[in-house]
Amino acid sequence: MSLINTRWAFNVSNWKPTEEQVLAISSFIQPEEKQRISRFVFQKDAKSSLIGRLLIRKYLGAVTDIPYQNIKVGRDKLGKPYLLGGGDLAVDFNVSHQADFVVLAGNTKQKIGIDVMKTEPLVGKDVVEFFRLMRRQFTDAEWLKIESYKTEAEKLASFYRTWCLKESYVKNRGIGVAAFPLDTLSFFICEELKQGEIITSTKLKEKNILKDYVFEETILDESYIVAVALENTNTYVREDAPFIFLTIDDLLNDAKSLSGPDPGFVRDFLGKKEKPY
Repeated sequence: MSLINTRWAFNVSNWKPTEEQVLAISSFIQPEEKQRISRFVFQKDAKSSLIGRLLIRKYLGAVTDIPYQNIKVGRDKLGKPYLLGGGDLAVDFNVSHQADFVVLAGNTKQKIGIDVMKTEPLVGKDVVEFFRLMRRQFTDAEWLKIESYKTEAEKLASFYRTWCLKESYVKNRGIGVAAFPLDTLSFFICEELKQGEIITSTKLKEKNILKDYVFEETILDESYIVAVALENTNTYVREDAPFIFLTIDDLLNDAKSLSGPDPGFVRDFLGKKEKPY
Protein backbone atom coordinates (compact mmCIF):
# COMPACT_ATOMS: atom_id res chain seq x y z
CA MET A 1 0.00 0.00 0.00
CA SER A 2 1.05 3.60 -0.60
CA LEU A 3 -0.41 7.06 -1.03
CA ILE A 4 -1.90 7.03 2.48
CA ASN A 5 -3.75 10.32 2.11
CA THR A 6 -4.38 11.05 -1.58
CA ARG A 7 -5.73 14.28 -3.12
CA TRP A 8 -6.39 14.51 -6.87
CA ALA A 9 -8.21 17.07 -9.00
CA PHE A 10 -9.22 17.09 -12.66
CA ASN A 11 -10.42 20.14 -14.61
CA VAL A 12 -13.08 18.75 -16.94
CA SER A 13 -13.50 22.07 -18.75
CA ASN A 14 -9.96 21.64 -20.11
CA TRP A 15 -10.71 18.23 -21.60
CA LYS A 16 -12.17 18.10 -25.10
CA PRO A 17 -12.86 14.38 -25.55
CA THR A 18 -11.91 12.79 -28.86
CA GLU A 19 -13.59 9.77 -30.41
CA GLU A 20 -10.40 7.77 -29.93
CA GLN A 21 -10.23 8.63 -26.23
CA VAL A 22 -13.88 7.84 -25.52
CA LEU A 23 -13.65 4.56 -27.44
CA ALA A 24 -10.68 3.52 -25.30
CA ILE A 25 -12.42 4.65 -22.10
CA SER A 26 -15.51 2.63 -23.03
CA SER A 27 -13.42 -0.50 -22.42
CA PHE A 28 -11.88 0.77 -19.16
CA ILE A 29 -15.01 1.10 -17.02
CA GLN A 30 -17.64 -1.34 -15.79
CA PRO A 31 -20.84 -1.85 -17.83
CA GLU A 32 -23.14 -0.56 -15.09
CA GLU A 33 -21.08 2.63 -14.86
CA LYS A 34 -21.43 3.16 -18.60
CA GLN A 35 -25.19 2.81 -18.20
CA ARG A 36 -25.17 5.35 -15.37
CA ILE A 37 -23.12 7.81 -17.44
CA SER A 38 -25.41 7.37 -20.46
CA ARG A 39 -28.40 8.56 -18.41
CA PHE A 40 -27.02 12.10 -18.21
CA VAL A 41 -28.67 14.50 -20.65
CA PHE A 42 -25.72 16.87 -21.05
CA GLN A 43 -22.12 16.00 -21.90
CA LYS A 44 -20.66 18.18 -19.15
CA ASP A 45 -22.36 15.99 -16.52
CA ALA A 46 -21.44 12.78 -18.35
CA LYS A 47 -17.80 13.97 -18.52
CA SER A 48 -17.67 14.62 -14.78
CA SER A 49 -19.17 11.22 -13.98
CA LEU A 50 -16.82 9.45 -16.39
CA ILE A 51 -13.74 11.21 -14.99
CA GLY A 52 -14.86 10.30 -11.48
CA ARG A 53 -14.93 6.61 -12.48
CA LEU A 54 -11.45 6.84 -14.00
CA LEU A 55 -10.08 8.61 -10.91
CA ILE A 56 -11.44 5.86 -8.67
CA ARG A 57 -9.96 3.08 -10.78
CA LYS A 58 -6.58 4.83 -10.98
CA TYR A 59 -6.57 5.35 -7.22
CA LEU A 60 -7.47 1.75 -6.40
CA GLY A 61 -4.87 0.54 -8.87
CA ALA A 62 -2.27 2.70 -7.13
CA VAL A 63 -2.98 1.68 -3.53
CA THR A 64 -3.81 -2.00 -3.89
CA ASP A 65 -2.12 -4.98 -5.49
CA ILE A 66 -5.25 -5.74 -7.49
CA PRO A 67 -4.64 -5.67 -11.27
CA TYR A 68 -6.56 -2.86 -12.98
CA GLN A 69 -8.79 -5.22 -14.96
CA ASN A 70 -9.72 -7.10 -11.77
CA ILE A 71 -10.79 -4.06 -9.77
CA LYS A 72 -14.51 -4.12 -9.05
CA VAL A 73 -16.32 -1.07 -7.74
CA GLY A 74 -19.75 -1.39 -6.16
CA ARG A 75 -22.20 1.11 -4.71
CA ASP A 76 -23.92 1.11 -1.35
CA LYS A 77 -27.63 1.81 -0.89
CA LEU A 78 -26.99 5.56 -1.06
CA GLY A 79 -24.94 5.26 -4.25
CA LYS A 80 -21.49 5.76 -2.68
CA PRO A 81 -18.81 3.75 -4.56
CA TYR A 82 -16.65 1.26 -2.68
CA LEU A 83 -14.11 -1.46 -3.48
CA LEU A 84 -15.77 -4.84 -3.97
CA GLY A 85 -13.90 -7.90 -2.73
CA GLY A 86 -11.24 -5.88 -0.98
CA GLY A 87 -11.15 -8.24 1.98
CA ASP A 88 -9.18 -6.72 4.85
CA LEU A 89 -7.83 -3.83 2.76
CA ALA A 90 -8.38 -0.63 4.75
CA VAL A 91 -8.97 1.68 1.81
CA ASP A 92 -11.62 4.37 1.50
CA PHE A 93 -12.22 7.01 -1.15
CA ASN A 94 -14.73 9.65 -2.06
CA VAL A 95 -15.37 11.72 -5.19
CA SER A 96 -17.07 15.08 -5.63
CA HIS A 97 -17.68 17.26 -8.65
CA GLN A 98 -19.13 20.65 -9.42
CA ALA A 99 -18.91 22.68 -12.62
CA ASP A 100 -15.27 22.58 -13.85
CA PHE A 101 -13.75 20.22 -11.29
CA VAL A 102 -13.86 16.59 -10.23
CA VAL A 103 -11.89 15.79 -7.06
CA LEU A 104 -10.95 12.57 -5.32
CA ALA A 105 -9.79 12.00 -1.76
CA GLY A 106 -8.47 8.59 -0.74
CA ASN A 107 -7.13 7.17 2.49
CA THR A 108 -5.67 3.78 3.39
CA LYS A 109 -6.24 4.14 7.13
CA GLN A 110 -9.64 5.69 7.78
CA LYS A 111 -12.97 6.79 6.34
CA ILE A 112 -12.95 9.93 4.24
CA GLY A 113 -15.37 12.42 2.72
CA ILE A 114 -14.78 15.24 0.24
CA ASP A 115 -16.72 18.11 -1.27
CA VAL A 116 -15.80 20.72 -3.84
CA MET A 117 -17.71 23.98 -4.09
CA LYS A 118 -17.64 26.78 -6.62
CA THR A 119 -17.71 30.16 -4.91
CA GLU A 120 -19.49 32.49 -7.28
CA PRO A 121 -22.06 35.29 -7.21
CA LEU A 122 -25.69 34.22 -7.34
CA VAL A 123 -27.08 34.68 -10.85
CA GLY A 124 -30.72 35.70 -11.06
CA LYS A 125 -31.25 35.23 -7.32
CA ASP A 126 -31.66 37.66 -4.47
CA VAL A 127 -29.00 36.99 -1.83
CA VAL A 128 -31.22 38.03 1.08
CA GLU A 129 -33.97 35.65 -0.04
CA PHE A 130 -31.44 32.89 -0.72
CA PHE A 131 -30.02 33.25 2.79
CA ARG A 132 -33.52 33.26 4.27
CA LEU A 133 -34.30 29.94 2.60
CA MET A 134 -30.98 28.35 3.64
CA ARG A 135 -30.89 29.75 7.18
CA ARG A 136 -32.52 26.69 8.76
CA GLN A 137 -29.61 24.47 7.67
CA PHE A 138 -27.16 26.43 9.86
CA THR A 139 -26.71 27.01 13.57
CA ASP A 140 -26.85 30.46 15.16
CA ALA A 141 -23.07 30.45 15.63
CA GLU A 142 -22.46 29.61 11.98
CA TRP A 143 -24.84 32.27 10.81
CA LEU A 144 -23.23 34.90 13.02
CA LYS A 145 -19.91 34.02 11.37
CA ILE A 146 -21.41 34.38 7.88
CA GLU A 147 -23.03 37.70 8.73
CA SER A 148 -19.84 39.03 10.34
CA TYR A 149 -18.35 39.77 6.92
CA LYS A 150 -18.91 43.18 5.39
CA THR A 151 -19.55 42.55 1.71
CA GLU A 152 -22.08 40.33 -0.02
CA ALA A 153 -19.28 38.47 -1.79
CA GLU A 154 -17.51 37.74 1.52
CA LYS A 155 -20.74 36.52 3.11
CA LEU A 156 -21.39 34.21 0.17
CA ALA A 157 -17.84 32.86 0.36
CA SER A 158 -18.32 32.10 4.06
CA PHE A 159 -21.66 30.45 3.31
CA TYR A 160 -20.11 28.24 0.59
CA ARG A 161 -17.22 27.28 2.85
CA THR A 162 -19.50 26.21 5.70
CA TRP A 163 -21.76 24.27 3.34
CA CYS A 164 -18.73 22.53 1.83
CA LEU A 165 -17.63 21.46 5.31
CA LYS A 166 -21.08 20.08 6.10
CA GLU A 167 -21.16 18.10 2.86
CA SER A 168 -17.70 16.61 3.47
CA TYR A 169 -18.68 15.42 6.96
CA VAL A 170 -22.00 13.92 5.87
CA LYS A 171 -20.26 12.13 2.99
CA ASN A 172 -17.67 10.77 5.43
CA ARG A 173 -20.50 9.39 7.53
CA GLY A 174 -22.05 7.78 4.44
CA ILE A 175 -25.39 9.51 4.91
CA GLY A 176 -27.27 11.46 2.25
CA VAL A 177 -27.45 15.22 2.81
CA ALA A 178 -31.23 15.19 2.41
CA ALA A 179 -31.55 12.71 5.28
CA PHE A 180 -29.12 14.45 7.66
CA PRO A 181 -30.21 17.27 10.04
CA LEU A 182 -27.56 19.78 8.99
CA ASP A 183 -28.60 22.26 11.68
CA THR A 184 -27.19 19.85 14.31
CA LEU A 185 -23.70 20.48 12.90
CA SER A 186 -21.89 23.62 13.98
CA PHE A 187 -18.53 24.43 12.39
CA PHE A 188 -16.17 26.84 14.12
CA ILE A 189 -13.85 28.46 11.58
CA CYS A 190 -10.66 29.89 13.07
CA GLU A 191 -8.71 31.16 10.06
CA GLU A 192 -9.15 32.18 6.46
CA LEU A 193 -8.39 29.89 3.54
CA LYS A 194 -5.14 30.32 1.65
CA GLN A 195 -4.46 29.10 -1.87
CA GLY A 196 -1.78 26.42 -2.00
CA GLU A 197 -2.06 25.64 1.72
CA ILE A 198 -4.07 23.17 3.79
CA ILE A 199 -5.93 24.52 6.81
CA THR A 200 -6.88 22.06 9.57
CA SER A 201 -7.94 24.37 12.41
CA THR A 202 -11.71 24.22 11.84
CA LYS A 203 -13.61 22.38 14.58
CA LEU A 204 -17.01 20.69 14.58
CA LYS A 205 -19.66 20.23 17.23
CA GLU A 206 -22.56 17.89 16.53
CA LYS A 207 -25.48 18.46 18.90
CA ASN A 208 -23.06 20.56 21.00
CA ILE A 209 -20.57 17.69 21.34
CA LEU A 210 -17.06 18.24 19.97
CA LYS A 211 -16.30 15.68 17.25
CA ASP A 212 -12.89 14.06 16.91
CA TYR A 213 -12.50 14.92 13.22
CA VAL A 214 -9.94 16.71 11.09
CA PHE A 215 -11.13 18.95 8.25
CA GLU A 216 -8.57 19.70 5.58
CA GLU A 217 -9.55 22.83 3.65
CA THR A 218 -7.90 24.53 0.72
CA ILE A 219 -8.53 26.78 -2.26
CA LEU A 220 -8.37 24.70 -5.42
CA ASP A 221 -8.22 27.74 -7.67
CA GLU A 222 -9.63 31.25 -7.50
CA SER A 223 -13.23 30.02 -7.84
CA TYR A 224 -13.23 26.64 -6.07
CA ILE A 225 -12.76 25.47 -2.50
CA VAL A 226 -12.44 21.91 -1.17
CA ALA A 227 -13.09 20.33 2.23
CA VAL A 228 -11.95 16.84 3.25
CA ALA A 229 -13.29 15.18 6.41
CA LEU A 230 -11.34 12.51 8.31
CA GLU A 231 -11.74 11.03 11.76
CA ASN A 232 -8.89 12.35 13.89
CA THR A 233 -7.45 9.01 14.96
CA ASN A 234 -3.82 8.26 15.74
CA THR A 235 -3.43 6.98 12.19
CA TYR A 236 -4.13 10.39 10.61
CA VAL A 237 -1.35 11.36 8.19
CA ARG A 238 -1.29 14.85 6.79
CA GLU A 239 -0.02 15.55 3.28
CA ASP A 240 1.82 18.83 2.78
CA ALA A 241 0.82 19.24 -0.89
CA PRO A 242 -2.84 20.24 -1.22
CA PHE A 243 -3.90 18.66 -4.53
CA ILE A 244 -2.27 17.03 -7.54
CA PHE A 245 -3.89 18.09 -10.81
CA LEU A 246 -4.21 15.21 -13.26
CA THR A 247 -4.72 15.17 -17.03
CA ILE A 248 -6.57 12.71 -19.23
CA ASP A 249 -3.23 11.13 -20.16
CA ASP A 250 -2.55 10.50 -16.46
CA LEU A 251 -5.85 8.64 -16.20
CA LEU A 252 -5.46 6.59 -19.37
CA ASN A 253 -1.77 5.66 -19.27
CA ASP A 254 -2.18 2.85 -16.72
CA ALA A 255 -5.71 1.80 -17.67
CA LYS A 256 -6.42 -1.73 -18.89
CA SER A 257 -9.39 -3.04 -20.86
CA LEU A 258 -12.19 -4.73 -18.95
CA SER A 259 -14.08 -5.52 -22.15
CA GLY A 260 -14.11 -4.69 -25.84
CA PRO A 261 -14.61 -1.10 -27.09
CA ASP A 262 -18.24 0.09 -27.12
CA PRO A 263 -19.03 2.23 -30.21
CA GLY A 264 -22.62 2.71 -29.00
CA PHE A 265 -21.38 4.34 -25.81
CA VAL A 266 -19.11 6.60 -27.87
CA ARG A 267 -21.94 7.75 -30.16
CA ASP A 268 -24.19 8.46 -27.20
CA PHE A 269 -21.48 10.30 -25.24
CA LEU A 270 -20.24 12.50 -28.10
CA GLY A 271 -23.79 13.12 -29.32
CA LYS A 272 -24.84 14.81 -26.09
CA LYS A 273 -25.24 18.59 -26.00
CA GLU A 274 -22.45 20.08 -23.87
CA LYS A 275 -24.62 22.36 -21.71
CA PRO A 276 -28.29 23.30 -21.37
CA TYR A 277 -27.54 26.76 -22.78
